[in-house]
Amino acid sequence: MTLVTVFGASGRMGQAQVRQLLLAGYQVRAITRKKGVFKDENVTEVSADYNDPESLDNAIEGADAAFYNKPSFEQVTKMIDFCAAVGAAAARADVRLIYQTAAYAPDDEIGQYNYDRVLATERALKQGGARTTIFRPVLFMDNTLTKWARNDIIENDEFAYPHKEGLQANWICLDDVAKFMIAALERDDLIGRAMVIGGPEVLTPQRIADTLSGHLGRSIKPKTLTPKEFAIRMADIFEGVSDIGREDYIAAMQGFYEYNNENEDNLNPFKVDMEDVLEEIPIKLTTFSEWVKQQDWVPIDDDDVTTPSGG
Repeated sequence: MTLVTVFGASGRMGQAQVRQLLLAGYQVRAITRKKGVFKDENVTEVSADYNDPESLDNAIEGADAAFYNKPSFEQVTKMIDFCAAVGAAAARADVRLIYQTAAYAPDDEIGQYNYDRVLATERALKQGGARTTIFRPVLFMDNTLTKWARNDIIENDEFAYPHKEGLQANWICLDDVAKFMIAALERDDLIGRAMVIGGPEVLTPQRIADTLSGHLGRSIKPKTLTPKEFAIRMADIFEGVSDIGREDYIAAMQGFYEYNNENEDNLNPFKVDMEDVLEEIPIKLTTFSEWVKQQDWVPIDDDDVTTPSGG
């Protein structure tokens, strides 16, 4: 296997996948509307339109596999349709399709809109019959680099997040998500599987803040934002990007974090026992401390709204 098509290649998730594919010796066809993102001779940048089946066929034609990252905020109302279109294109081309959902998903509906919607995207993607493997990463370390978190860390010495005090989570870095996806390429036994994945440690907001403090050389304090405060912050950042209304967006985001904070004892979507997963897919996971040391902790560009997700 030599050529992998990566949808959403210019976002943080896609860039990590391209980076790890190149390190593993693959050729990459990067699907992106932005040109000049990738300078490597083993990456070809191509545009595609999720509304155009022929465009998707051209994006996948000749590839041995495809990685799919669904659009996070743009055309949210068409997300399920886009997943179905990519799944159908992969089935027509008979290529392996690896989908990372950017969030936990349940095996059956649980009555929480956001998580049930992630499950719906999975079902839409699989309905075309492509040979599919799905990874459900619970929470990205890379979220701390985004506009909604990094500047608080750098400028205010605060790790401000809508997780209640003591909430446990297996934060995972995007490069490790990419490693899981690459490992699945040669594993026919993983076809049809959907696997929840996280990082090697169970971290609390205080542990996140303490690790940042140790690296940056000053005291970073955890600050619990209310779900509504965080939802408004996100709505302000992504004003005009999403195709759903501001109030609907805020309500969905607020409900998502209220659910996560209030249901920890029954279902903590951010916590996962990785022992069984690593026994099946033995990769070396990156600790948060290791990952923090690899990052460039400078204030973020005001125009940067690149979006990891998770929670």
